[in-house]
Amino acid sequence: MKRALSLFKDLLNFLPGSSPTRWEAPASVKGDVPVVVIVAGFQAKERPLSVIRKRFLKDGFNVIVISMDWLSLSDGIIGLSHMATKLSGVLLNLRKTTGMRSQVYLIGHSAGGLIARYYVQLLGGSHYCDALVTLGTPHHGTWIALLGFFSHLIVKARCLFQLLPISPFMRKLNRAAFPSDFRVVSMFSRDDFFCSHDELASGRVDNVELGHLSHTDFLLSKRVYRELLRRLELHPANSSEEGPALETAETPPVPA
Repeated sequence: MKRALSLFKDLLNFLPGSSPTRWEAPASVKGDVPVVVIVAGFQAKERPLSVIRKRFLKDGFNVIVISMDWLSLSDGIIGLSHMATKLSGVLLNLRKTTGMRSQVYLIGHSAGGLIARYYVQLLGGSHYCDALVTLGTPHHGTWIALLGFFSHLIVKARCLFQLLPISPFMRKLNRAAFPSDFRVVSMFSRDDFFCSHDELASGRVDNVELGHLSHTDFLLSKRVYRELLRRLELHPANSSEEGPALETAETPPVPA
């Protein structure tokens, strides 16, 4: 029953929603603290993105959120590489224009993880950021993308095709290597209907399995947030909690 409810909740994300493009630049850049760049996937709703964004802001980090623009057809024609190019421009501007010298961490949810991977593996992004964490990302593609062809997501047709396991995009991405000194963490859950147990096969990738999480829960769960901080060794400046290392992948799951 709980799995069915989680599936229903995730399917609701196929309904039209707003893209928080106003979050593409941090409200104020603090040069001495890390920057967290959240790369959203398909139909990223404002509420779940705002939850993880506010947690990072409360803990004193610089936060940038990049999501698809549903008023533009560019992604549907060019594909996910268009988003990767957009991500490249944001980080280049962050490093050169603002003079940011602190660590920059990419966090990609769902297809956002593929976009961040493309940036790191094929566009030289490892020179501008320090690590990548993917949350519920279909690293080998997903047939669930076919559902999008029967909904309003058809405007992103090329992106949908690239998400299929047989697409040249997925083959190209998985043939490309990560830089040898670049850290990658892949978090997944067997209870994620959209991306179940999709480990990223690479020598330096830290695959982390978390139980009882739906696809959207990766953005909402405090457990995921704490584990994310622990894996990146980030220490909140403004948090009243004792520390982020409260749970590991091996500990029993707690309510999100």
